[in-house]
Amino acid sequence: MTNDVKRTQSRALWVLLGGGIAWIVVLIVIGVAYLTDDSPEHIDSGVATIPPGPTIPAIIGDVPTLAAVTHTPRPPVTPTITVTITPTITPPVMLSPAPILPILTATPTGDPVADTNSAAHVEPDSGAAAEAIEQADDQTDSQTSACAPPVGWEMYVVQPDDTLFAFELGSGGATTVEDIMAANCLTSRYLVIDQVIYLPSGAAENAPPSSPYVAGSELYASGPRTPDCPCTIRITEGWRREQIAEAVQAASTQFTGGDFLAVTGPGVTTAYDFANQRPANTSLEGFLFPGVYTLQNDTTAEQFRDMLLAAFDANIPANMRADGVAQGVSFYEVVIIASIVQREVRGADDQKNVASIIYNRVRDGSRLGATVTLQYPLGEPGSWWPRITNINFESPYNTYQVAG
Repeated sequence: MTNDVKRTQSRALWVLLGGGIAWIVVLIVIGVAYLTDDSPEHIDSGVATIPPGPTIPAIIGDVPTLAAVTHTPRPPVTPTITVTITPTITPPVMLSPAPILPILTATPTGDPVADTNSAAHVEPDSGAAAEAIEQADDQTDSQTSACAPPVGWEMYVVQPDDTLFAFELGSGGATTVEDIMAANCLTSRYLVIDQVIYLPSGAAENAPPSSPYVAGSELYASGPRTPDCPCTIRITEGWRREQIAEAVQAASTQFTGGDFLAVTGPGVTTAYDFANQRPANTSLEGFLFPGVYTLQNDTTAEQFRDMLLAAFDANIPANMRADGVAQGVSFYEVVIIASIVQREVRGADDQKNVASIIYNRVRDGSRLGATVTLQYPLGEPGSWWPRITNINFESPYNTYQVAG
């Protein structure tokens, strides 16, 4: 009996306990639902109040009081919209090159603010346009005329013995033969007497002579003069007549350098056949043998000349002259070749080799191509054998261009 009562009380207690727990769960659910309700009647300064729930039977005992829950609503979020503008790049239109036209500048009138929505349009003055076009035509003509003389060049009338190379030297290196030809529309390097050309300023006045220097009274005056000898004159191998005349002028002989040039010039006859067989209108140059000579107060220019010819005759005997002629040239040509070789090279072996080359060219009719022959027509007092920087000039002594 006692056990049955105990079991009955125990089941009643578990029932009451389960019911109490169920009510607690219900209250919690209602409270949560109330807290999440955002209706205006349940919002007061951001604080939500939980209404009292139903009374729980006393058999469960006192239910602890729930603390008020404070609810702070989050401020509304305003989304940030970022707009990215990607420009559209239009590639430039490639056009075919057009001729360059003169730029026409128009003076604006009226409102200076233009309508940006319309294309600009300039109506040039017809007179200005015509003038600009005429200037453009003139410029085109000057550009197409490749032989127009440069600004500052002067008109010149060609004189005897003028050459383009001499004008190049006269310009001091400021221009070349090709420049002069281009400026004057020349198709040939040869000039014609009285031909009108244009040259840089000073080129003609400063040009060296293009033919061998013709010495006369303007170079060495004629004698006699008061002698002061014995006088020693040394003639170096390879000297030209003018250099020997300078040595005479520097000595105290009774005759002058001009006298010596006169008795050794073209047309002069002597007692020596080898000298008299030279071509007409040629000087004794080449037969004036180098060496050291002593002159007295009464020595004349003719006597000094014959001293040189006698030395040549003694050092170049008849058999040597015959050997030269056997090469198929005249003896005068043998002397010319020997003179060229003597100035071109100094060593005996080298002279033989160069002489062989020149003789072969003579036989073939080829140009000799000797630099010394370029120096000869350009020589002048103070520079009888000038340095050659250009072989392209007109002269009968230019063996790079002229055969023979």
